[in-house]
Order: sequence, then C-alpha cells, then structure tokens
Amino acid sequence: MVYRIGARLMLHASPTLPARVRLTGARFWTADPMNPWAASVDIADGRITAVDAPPRPDLPTITLPATAVVTPGLIDAHIHLSLGGQTLNQIDLSAVHSRTEFESRIEHAARMLAPGRWLRAFGWNEAHWGGERPTSVWLRGAGNTPCIAYRMDQHACVVNDAVLALIGAEPCPAGGEIVRDSTGAATGLLLEQAAWRLVNPRVPIPTVEDRRAALLATFQHCNSFGITAAGSMEYESDLRDAHEYLRTHVRAACTVRVIATILDREWPVDFAWGRAFANDELLAIAGWKSFIDGTLGSRTARMIAPYADDASNRGMLVEFAAEDPDRLRTWARTVIAHGFSPSVHAIGDEALRVALDAIAPEDHARIARFEHCQTMDDAELARMHGRIASMQPLHKADDARVAPARLGDDRMHTFFRFRDLLTAGARLAFGSDWPIVSCDPRLGIRAAVTGLALDGTPCRTDQNLTVEESLRAYTSGAADALRAPALGRIAPGCHADFCVFTDDPFRCQWADTLPRIMATIAAGTPVYGSIAP
Repeated sequence: MVYRIGARLMLHASPTLPARVRLTGARFWTADPMNPWAASVDIADGRITAVDAPPRPDLPTITLPATAVVTPGLIDAHIHLSLGGQTLNQIDLSAVHSRTEFESRIEHAARMLAPGRWLRAFGWNEAHWGGERPTSVWLRGAGNTPCIAYRMDQHACVVNDAVLALIGAEPCPAGGEIVRDSTGAATGLLLEQAAWRLVNPRVPIPTVEDRRAALLATFQHCNSFGITAAGSMEYESDLRDAHEYLRTHVRAACTVRVIATILDREWPVDFAWGRAFANDELLAIAGWKSFIDGTLGSRTARMIAPYADDASNRGMLVEFAAEDPDRLRTWARTVIAHGFSPSVHAIGDEALRVALDAIAPEDHARIARFEHCQTMDDAELARMHGRIASMQPLHKADDARVAPARLGDDRMHTFFRFRDLLTAGARLAFGSDWPIVSCDPRLGIRAAVTGLALDGTPCRTDQNLTVEESLRAYTSGAADALRAPALGRIAPGCHADFCVFTDDPFRCQWADTLPRIMATIAAGTPVYGSIAP
C-alpha cells in the first residue's frame, strides 16, 4: 500500500499519517558518523522502529520526493521560549538603523497602545547607526506612558522618565550599572543587574492568557524552521504556568519538546520543585543556569584584558561569580548532586576561565554546559576537551561587526573558535538564544559554514565548519548536551521527529541562499508544511 501525500499539512495539523508507516524515496541523513545515510525509515506510534529494513508489503509506505533530504528534527540547544513568545507582541527594533527611525517607531507604537499598558520594545543595536547608545530622550514619544526598550542581547535596556521615576533613588545592584551623564543624572540606559533587578520586577507580568497564547505561537514559529525540540532557558514561574497549561489543556499542541533549564537568581537554590517534576517526552527539566558575565556588544562581557575601544573597562562579573568566589563552585556542586546539569553564561575569555575554575573540578561526568563561549584564551581551549560548548553561530555573524573594535587585531583569534574547539575535543551544541537573534537554524548554519557577518564581510573563516558538522551540532550534539539520547538521530528507538528539506542542504550554496523546508514532523505527525512531491 503506497500513499503520496498531496494535501497541505498546516501548523498543528491533526494526525494524517498511519500509526505504522514507512518513509522512503528521499535521502535520510541519520547523524550517525558510521552510517550517515539511509533510504527508508519505519515509524510506529511516534517512534522509529527500523532504518533501511527489508521490504514489507503489509506496511503502508509514503514516498517522498527523490530530491528531498530528511534529517533528524532540529534542536535549538539554547533558546528562551517564554521570553521569545512575549516579544512576538512587542515593538521590534531590530531593523532600525537610525535615531530618527527609533524615535518614530516608539511614537507610532505609543499612539496605538491600549490605556494602562507599558510600551515594550526590543532588539535595538547601536551598531546599526554608528554606536551612539540611546537615552530616555529617544523614548519621549511615549509621553507619560512607562516605556522600556531592550537591547538585542537583553543585557541592557533604555527606559523613559516615567520608569526612572519609579526607580527613584534605589541604589544600583552589584554587577550592574546605571549609566549617567556628566552631571550625574541617569541617562535612562541600564546595564546587566541594573536592568534585571531595578526594571524587570516593575514591568507588569503578562496575563496568564497572554502567556499561554504566546507559548502556542512560539511552538508554531519554531516548527516553521524544522525545530522539534528546544533547550529552553526559563524562569520557574513561567515553567510552572506552561507545565500546568500543557498538561491539562493542550497536550496535542505541544509540537516542540521542551527541555528546560531553570534560570537562577537567588541563593540558596530551591531544587525541591525540580526534583519533584514529572519529566516526560514533551516537557522535562535538565538543569539550572547561572550568569558569569554580560555581552560583547554591551562591553559587559568579562575580559582578561581591557576592551580595545574602552581601555578602562574589562566588563563585569555578575550574580554568583560577583558575590563570592566560592559561591559558583558550591552552586555547581549542588546542581550536580541533585542530578541536574549546571549551565553557565560565559562570553568573555575571563568569564570562561572563572567558569572552568569553579565547575570543572565538580563536573566529573562532563555534563555542564558552557553557554556562548564567544571569546576563549588558548589556555581555556585546552581545558574544553570533552566538555560541552553550547554556542550560537548566528551571534558570530552579528557580533563580527563589533568584535574587531572590541578585541583589537591581536585578540581576534580568540573569537568564536568553532574549528579549534572540535580539534581540541570539545562537544559542540548549537542554538539561537532567540529572541536575541532569529531561531532559524538555517541562518546559524550559514554563519558556521561561511564565516560571513550580517553585513556580508568574512570573519574568522579559518573556523568554518562543514554542513555535516553544523547539522550534527543542531541534532545529536544538541541532544547530548540536553541529555536526551532519543532525540537528534534517525535510529531505532528514537523519536520520529524529522526536518524534511526540499533542497539538499549538503549541496546548497549557503552564502547565496537557504535550503527550503518542506515539512516538519514531530512524533510521526506533520506539524508544518507539506510532504507532497
């Protein structure tokens, strides 16, 4: 019995494939280095039962186009699903390229805003207009409405006078900065902990209904890019709400497997809820996360030497790393003792050194995830053998525009060492950090295999990866980092999660085009696109 699927299968489509079925016709990339290619895959009840099995006349067969390439469902190893969902309804400033355009977008949005709401925007990047950082004056179009606009990395924000009035004379927390002008007055720009502790708690929490709608929209957004699983960085409150909602109301709509890491902010850490969490195939808790430093773009990433374009500044250590030199190690030891994976944000070269000093002695099984790793001294490169470098290649394409100024020519060799890490025996896991940048893995692969910055200029092309190496980091590498062995591979026993490419990604001219995605299949069910020939 042979089926050719010709109907359009839209997002969140009802199951249309038989419970037991063979997929064939296309080329299947398995992510197994020993047996990378297959010609058929058998599925039963959402799992892969066989690869390249002998013919079975009794098994329904779906013949895919011969030009298609099927990979394991793509995995975003580092994403912020709840935060990203919220930005779907905020003002997007990522394409703004001048102060005039910035101010115009704020003024227009303020006119459209419902009474009583804060005006929230995100995505601005001063690199788009020459480097001038925005101030509260840029937000005057919001009038007396509280207004906040986050930088694209979410490690800085600018607020208007209405929000500054709410903050009042509250002191700046450690690991943060309230930027001031020559007279000592706050400019409205807040960095790191100043943004997170002084502003974020004052922003009204979206209603439960808004958060839930955003979550479902987020799943659909991810499915459209071939993503079937995500290592999501979540606050406990957001995960609690998502957990209750998904398990009691819309189980079938959970088309992205969520493997969550809880964002730490306080000491001591309460692991009770996480230990009692009923992990399953759609929703699980993998670990806890702490921040070591900030970002390269904001000059808050902690560097061994001062910034080339700011000689008095080496960035900052934040949270546990700033509070107590031994606190980070104690935290890591406790996370591991409770059966979880510690995950640490480390962008600056000194931040990674601090992270390895604290965590490596406790991480005998090498389950800790070192997030970002954007700059890395030679000494730390050798220490990454066998350890997980959870990186976001699209960040390279973005930060490549400012890295030469921040680091100087003599330190550019420390920037995004993909090839060096593989040679040193590190384990690569790729993600996006969405909504900081797009969660489309194809854009990440383009950055990793071409070395092109967002403006088209080449950067550290000696660190370029092959398409296969990049896909592995988005599949089996990401699955291993998230301790999810049934994901990221086309092999018997694994989940029947697939990304079906219309165009062969291994033959794609990545600098000029992106391969099209024909369909996304989760647990044997098409959730996006079409598998029509």
